[in-house]
Amino acid sequence: MTGVAVRSAAQGPDPSVADLLAAWLPGRRWFPGAGDVRAEPWLAVTFDATGAAGGHGADVVLLLVRLTGAGLPGGGVVAQVPLVLTPPADAGPGLIAVVRTATGDVAVHDGGEHPSCWLTLLHAAGVATGDVPDDDLVAGGRPVGGEQSNTSVLLPGVPSPSGAGAILKILRTVGPGPHPDVVVPQALTRAGWDGVPRFLGALQVSTPPLEPAVPGAATVDLGAAGETALAVVSERVPDARDGFELACEHAAHGESFAHLAGGLGRVVAELHATLRRTMPPGPRVDPAAFVAGLRRRAATAVAEAPALADRLPRITALLDDLRRHLPRAHLQTIHGDLHLGQALHGATGWKLLDFEGEPQRPVAERAVPDLPLRDVAGMVRSFDYAAAVGGAPEPAAWRDEAAHAFVAAYRDGGGSPETDPPTTDLVLRALVLDKALYEVVYETRQRPAWVHIPLAAVDRVLDGGA
Repeated sequence: MTGVAVRSAAQGPDPSVADLLAAWLPGRRWFPGAGDVRAEPWLAVTFDATGAAGGHGADVVLLLVRLTGAGLPGGGVVAQVPLVLTPPADAGPGLIAVVRTATGDVAVHDGGEHPSCWLTLLHAAGVATGDVPDDDLVAGGRPVGGEQSNTSVLLPGVPSPSGAGAILKILRTVGPGPHPDVVVPQALTRAGWDGVPRFLGALQVSTPPLEPAVPGAATVDLGAAGETALAVVSERVPDARDGFELACEHAAHGESFAHLAGGLGRVVAELHATLRRTMPPGPRVDPAAFVAGLRRRAATAVAEAPALADRLPRITALLDDLRRHLPRAHLQTIHGDLHLGQALHGATGWKLLDFEGEPQRPVAERAVPDLPLRDVAGMVRSFDYAAAVGGAPEPAAWRDEAAHAFVAAYRDGGGSPETDPPTTDLVLRALVLDKALYEVVYETRQRPAWVHIPLAAVDRVLDGGA
């Protein structure tokens, strides 16, 4: 296993590298900021030479960069920027630029695209690689396209129980505390549940508290001291299809997705049952506090999306009804950001992945126990988007059939054991509404031509459907 050291960024790469990154970072798809964001290198995670970088003479540095700005959650986050530094003659994949430092010219690479970084992270994460040569471990490796909040790399040469290879996920927005994308898959794998890609290892480092950049300035809460997860390695699911792409394909051809949706509902029910057995139990829900949270989010959505203004009285009435009927059911660990894109379908059925929750939220918030129906609501909304994006000939019928099959299979599989069917329906409607309101705001800001999709969902819920 590779030795790891955490140092002040002042002991890391030459300042010229930081200057380069200040211009380069805002253009990355995974960059969490928008508008006026200040980037300040904070920590440099380095590795000893044993087992790192495959002996190719490359220096691997994981730079933790403090980002502050009004548009960031809580005013600030920490982003991980993995770098590979080589002599200019050895420039390779992911080259950002060649910079002049006090000791000479250095080629700076994005570590998410460079095999030396992949290899270093595999060893540092404690992945069992047996006697496979380092070059073979990363042979055929490639970053997975399309992902925005993190960087995932397919590594077919890494040994795994099924022989399918591994997926290395480099977390981009990081913070101290138990990371759900480490803790949850590890617990599910130990429990022997096969509805998740098998957990193979993770890199976590000890980080100090983050002090204000300017003495006496207002403190942005970016986390206290603790263990910070930087990378996760799991087994690759062979010959698998992305759930959203698969659903859109069915929708485009007017083909029923009900059978596949039903199978997915059973897997989500198994997930929640397994989490109840393997993770610490949460408290019972406080109806007043829970509904107050929904009210705050609804008020924010109405304020930011003018199209919602005339719907506020009916939104308030639904939440009043929920407050009267919400039982004190147990909260528990859930997925937290479940949709079709977080599911893979392969030869052995469905597998669920990406348990980190909403990546822009602080790690501590992502791990807070919640109602399992939050995951169900997220998947119900995902069927709506699949029908629209896929261009189903009859989108409403296609969506309703898939959602009904999913929810029915979830209930038959033991989902929502503490609530009766009418109460379950009410809670699910409220959580679907909560998700749809969030989507209205997102689409208003990012894709105004799509706002009709979640806005129609808001109206369906308020009219008594889901």
